[in-house]
Amino acid sequence: MNDEQVGFNLADLKKLCNSYIDYTRTYMDQRNTLGRIDEEPSALDYDFVFQFSSEVVDFSSQYGSDISISYTASNLIGRPSKFPNYGDFPQSYVMRSYGPWKELAPSRKCQIMPQNSGIIKSEDFIILSFATPVVPLVISIFETYTPGSIVRISGKVIDLPDKDAWRLLWEGLPQNCNGLRHSRLFAPKLNFIKERVKEICIEFNHSQLDYYTELDAVSMGGVLNYPENGELGILSIPLVTHTLSGYVYDNNEIKDQEILNEVRMPSVASYMPMSTSLDPFLKLIKNIEELESEWRNEPNIDYTLQLPNETLMYIFSFLDLKSLRLCMRVCKRFKSICSDPLFYRELNLKPYWSSFSYEMLTSLEPYCTRITKLDLSWCGITKGIKTLPFNIFLKQYGCNLIDLRLDNCGFVDDTTLIILNFFCYSIKELSLRSCTKINFSIVVSPPTFLCQLERIDFYRTNVNILFLESYLPLMIKLKHINLGSCKRIDCMDHIAYMLSKSNKQLVSVDFWKSYTLSPNGLRFLTVLKDLEEIDLGWCLALSIPGDSLVDLVKSCPKLKKIIVVSLRGMCDRDLLAFADHCPLLEQIDLVGLRAITVDACSKFLEKCENLKLMDVNFCENIKEVNVQEWRQKYPNVCIQFTTSDYTNVYHY
Repeated sequence: MNDEQVGFNLADLKKLCNSYIDYTRTYMDQRNTLGRIDEEPSALDYDFVFQFSSEVVDFSSQYGSDISISYTASNLIGRPSKFPNYGDFPQSYVMRSYGPWKELAPSRKCQIMPQNSGIIKSEDFIILSFATPVVPLVISIFETYTPGSIVRISGKVIDLPDKDAWRLLWEGLPQNCNGLRHSRLFAPKLNFIKERVKEICIEFNHSQLDYYTELDAVSMGGVLNYPENGELGILSIPLVTHTLSGYVYDNNEIKDQEILNEVRMPSVASYMPMSTSLDPFLKLIKNIEELESEWRNEPNIDYTLQLPNETLMYIFSFLDLKSLRLCMRVCKRFKSICSDPLFYRELNLKPYWSSFSYEMLTSLEPYCTRITKLDLSWCGITKGIKTLPFNIFLKQYGCNLIDLRLDNCGFVDDTTLIILNFFCYSIKELSLRSCTKINFSIVVSPPTFLCQLERIDFYRTNVNILFLESYLPLMIKLKHINLGSCKRIDCMDHIAYMLSKSNKQLVSVDFWKSYTLSPNGLRFLTVLKDLEEIDLGWCLALSIPGDSLVDLVKSCPKLKKIIVVSLRGMCDRDLLAFADHCPLLEQIDLVGLRAITVDACSKFLEKCENLKLMDVNFCENIKEVNVQEWRQKYPNVCIQFTTSDYTNVYHY
C-alpha cells in the first residue's frame, strides 16, 4: 500500500495531527493568560526605521532615456511625487513593454530552456539601495498606473559576498488588476530573515497588464538589529499611511491587539472538552501507524529499472536544471543518463542570477561540450564571476554556440568581444542589452564571428559609429538589430545608410529614442523590402517627417508592427498610407500624435483587417465616444485610450 492507494500522504497527516494536539494542549494551558500579549514589545521598540530608496543600482529597461528624467528609473529615488493620484506621469518609472504584444511581434526571441524559468517568470528588474541597512519587515511599492506586474522581491544581506547575499523576501504570480483604476500601495507579507538588508531587487512580469505599469516610489521598513536573544517579539508591523504631512507608519496597537485576540484565542475551542477534541486525532494517529507498518512489509520494487534509457531521457528532458542535478544523486544509472551533454545543449541560468558564480559555471563545464544556446542575462548582478574566467569558458566551449544572451552582465567588456570573434564563430544571435562596461573601442580583424549573425541587440550600450562602420558590412545575414537608447551614436542617419547598403534582408530594426534619425535617414531604409517591424518612438528629429514615412511604407509592404510615438508632425496622410500599403499590419503605436483625426482612424481601422493593437493614447483629436464606437465595431482589435482624467479605458 502506498500514498496513492491511501489517498493522502501518511507522514504529512500524522504531522498535522500531532501539531493540532500540541496546539490544543498549549492553548488549554494559556487560555487564562491573555494579559501577556500587552506586555510584548512592538516594532517601534526595536529602533524601527522607515526610509525611501536612495539610489538606483541597476535595471533592465526603462521607457525614458539616460539623458532625460521622464519615465526613467531614477524617478524611484526619494519620496513619492504623485501617489496617491492615479494616472500616467512622466515623473514615474516605466518599463518598455506590457501585455502579450512583445511575444507576438516579429522581433520576438525564442525561449532558451523554458522549463528552467518555472511558473513565475521575470521579464524586467530594478535594484534599489537604501541609506540604512535594516532587518526588513515591510516593503511598500507605490504603483500609480496599471498595477499588478510585481512577481518577486529579493533582499541583499550586507557583509556577505554578492553570490551568497541575496535572500528571497516574497514572490507570487503576476496579477490581473486591469479593473483597478486607482493607485495601489503594494506591501506583500515578507519572508522573515534575521540579516540586515541594504539593497532590494524587484522583478516584474508584464504579461497580465493591459498597459504600461508605473511606479512612483519604494520604501522599506525594518529594525536596525536583530535582538541578541533571538526573539523579536513583534506582534504587528506598523502600516504605512498617507497624511497631509507625508508618509508615516501607523502602529495602532489597540486595533492590532483586538485582531490578535481573535486569531490566537478561537471562541469555539474554549468550550471543547479535552477528551472530545483530542480522542479522534489520537485514534487516527494509531490507524496511520498501522498503515505505515503494512506499507513497510510490502516488497520494494523499482519500476524505473523496467524503463529503457531512451524513455528516461525523454522524461528528464522536461526537468529544470536544479531537478536534473538532483536526479544525478539518486543512483548511478540516473547520474549516467543526466550527465549526457544533450541535456545541456541549451542552458538558461537567468533564473539563478541571485546565486550565480564562477563555481556554478565550472560545475557545468563537463556537460557543456555540445552547448549551443546560453542565457546568462542578469547573472552579472552578483559579481560572482570576473571577465577573465568567463572569457576562458567561452574559449573552451563557445565553438558551437549559436545563441548567447548577456543582458546586464557587468563582467562583459571589450576583451569578451575579442574572444567571441576568434572562438565563437557560429553565433547567430547575440544580446548585449545594458552591457555598459563594453566601450566598443577595439576593432578586431578579421571579424569572423559576425558573418553568421542574424540578430544583435545593442539596447542601452555604448556602441558607436566607428564600431558599426567596421562590422555592419560583414553582417550579411543580419535580420534583427536593436539600436534603442544608444546615446553614443551621434548620427543615426549614417547608420541607416549603412543598413540600407549592407543589410537589406533586415526583418526588424529598433531606433527607440534615437534623437539623430531624420527623414533623410528614414528614406535610406526604403530598400528594406523584407522589413516587418520598425520602432521610431521618440525619434524627435522625425517630428516633421515630410514624405519619408509614406515612402517607407510604400516600399515595405510586409510591415506588421510600427511604433511612431510622439512624431508630432505625423498626419492623416501618413496614417492612411500605412493602411493602403501595409495589408499585414497587426500593431501600431500612435501615442501622442496631435494631428491625426477621427475620420482617418476610422478609415484606417476599416482597411487594416489583420490589426490587433492600436494605441491612440494622448491623441488630442480622439475622444472617448469615438473609441467606444470603434470598439463595438472592431471587437477583435485592442484599442488603447486614456481619458482626460487619466483613467485608462481598456478593451480586448
